[in-house]
Amino acid sequence: MDRRSFIALGLSVLGACGRGAKPGEDDGPSPAEMIDSIVANGFAPAAGLVVRKGGKTVFAHGAGVANGPHPFRTDTKMRVASVSKLAVALTAHRLAERGELDLDGPLSTWFGDALRHPNYPDVEIPLRHLMSHTSGLKDPEVYWQSAPGRIEELFTPDMWLPGPPGGFFTYCNFGWGILATVLERQVGERFDLLADRITLGPLGVTAGFNWSGVPEAERRMGATLSQKINGEWEAQTDAPEVLEGTGPAVLKAKGFDLEDYTVGTNGTLFSPQGGLRASLEELCPLVRTIAAHPVASSPAWVYDSAMQNGDTDDGYFSVYGEGPQIHPATDSPVPGVKLVGHHGEAYGLYSGAWHAPEMDAEIAYAITGSGEDFPRSSLHRTVNIWFEPAVRAAGKVLTR
Repeated sequence: MDRRSFIALGLSVLGACGRGAKPGEDDGPSPAEMIDSIVANGFAPAAGLVVRKGGKTVFAHGAGVANGPHPFRTDTKMRVASVSKLAVALTAHRLAERGELDLDGPLSTWFGDALRHPNYPDVEIPLRHLMSHTSGLKDPEVYWQSAPGRIEELFTPDMWLPGPPGGFFTYCNFGWGILATVLERQVGERFDLLADRITLGPLGVTAGFNWSGVPEAERRMGATLSQKINGEWEAQTDAPEVLEGTGPAVLKAKGFDLEDYTVGTNGTLFSPQGGLRASLEELCPLVRTIAAHPVASSPAWVYDSAMQNGDTDDGYFSVYGEGPQIHPATDSPVPGVKLVGHHGEAYGLYSGAWHAPEMDAEIAYAITGSGEDFPRSSLHRTVNIWFEPAVRAAGKVLTR
């Protein structure tokens, strides 16, 4: 199937969804067939989708290969990219509820003048602004640090936006490394262990940041993320040697023992911006929980075209909470359905985990690889064309 036929297939499916076909009518490929087509047509090594309604799974289907002989299933763990931010945000909000963290506390509380805007030194930056990407920070060229380095070594003048902090939205991965560092300094516990104790463990999942705490048997069957280069799939992260490893997979100097890590020095170590290893099935309770949080899921920033109050990345972002991205029904990859959750794009993976509040439902989907180019779907700016059948399949199950 060539790209033109592939797009036509997707459009026909969307049309069938929009018509509200009755049971028994021919409404095109089934959701399982749509997921299968991603792998069968060579668009990704693996793909999957889980849909839950009322807390119960109504659809779960995986296709392709996770790594080596292991098939990709909906309980296969993978690096879920920026969907990871939901677990970090939920950890911060839960600590705040317990009185162990002040989300209105300024970053200078933990970093002094090192996190004051050099052109606006009198403007304090509340911690919660990191989660809504309105802190005045942008990603420097490098926003991760290997142990035993300190996060302050990454602070440079080019990580600041020209204008004053507060109100203007710029998506910033680095802010999540800073947030994780704050959590460590405030609580005195390594980030991966803290996230497990406060958020992941209580959710009843065995997910973990950079494979921390993930059972070795589940790690062995985890998914390698790939990109197709010159017609061949090449591993970008979690290659077989990583999946066969033990202990957290973190950047560290040769000979450095993770047990010697000084808590609070480097929150980027466990990749809080995107390093959670979790399955599609595990993402559903995570997104359901944070979407129910009245503070986290409330709009903290809404794009105003008259005020030009943010960088929308050509329509990728329009509303953001303190952790979750929000798609109003009028600006959603599932047309007409409001979604609260997050997208993920990294190392060839495209993923998403969303709660649909009006339907009391969740969708979680992913493909584990993509081509060298990243053409966007006509469905929504957030959707890659190779990923499109998974999103359309989610909408088909969700709205039937």
